[in-house]
Amino acid sequence: MIAIWSTVLNLAPSVASATLNALFLLVTTVFLSSFLAVWLTVADIAAPKALRLFIRLYSWLAQTTPPLILLFLAFYGSTAFGWFISPMTAAVIAFVLFATAYYFEIFRASYNGVPQDQFEAAYALGIPPLSFAIKVIIPQVVRIAAAPFMGRTTVLFKETSLASAISVSEIMSTTSAFIYSGENPLLMVAVAGAIYAIINTFLITIEKRCTRRMPIA
Repeated sequence: MIAIWSTVLNLAPSVASATLNALFLLVTTVFLSSFLAVWLTVADIAAPKALRLFIRLYSWLAQTTPPLILLFLAFYGSTAFGWFISPMTAAVIAFVLFATAYYFEIFRASYNGVPQDQFEAAYALGIPPLSFAIKVIIPQVVRIAAAPFMGRTTVLFKETSLASAISVSEIMSTTSAFIYSGENPLLMVAVAGAIYAIINTFLITIEKRCTRRMPIA
């Protein structure tokens, strides 16, 4: 037991650095993807039909393309244009393209989940559209979207392990490196599993609190 704890402590700095990289990739992807998905949702609601069709096509392509292919396209494909980007930058680009499509579908479905009679009532009462959207629609959309959004984010965190394919130093790539260097495989897998379990538990807790506390107008 002492030997196990000694090994864990010796490897802790490298594992901590890999965990921070994975969290950076997750947080950056979620922030950028959410921002883009919101605007895509607005465009899907108000834009001309041609633009809506383009948005739906992008969403379909991004969701049906494996994230590993997007990672390779972002990292290796950029060199075809003479651009040399870091593995982390390529990973962010690939995951943003991938996650934005899912978040867009979540936001769009949540918006469609708002009862249509509320829009009709607001129009009949002459409530300003902006005020109606901010005070009535957005709180409901956020509550409806909270659970699937956090569920998709939890899956996204686990998918960040794919970034190791383009040499991003994250949890699983560091775990594999230690195993190949002769460390106890079961111990390293247990450590990686514990990290994923702790972070995913935190994400699930946020999901439950958001769902419970977000008021509906």
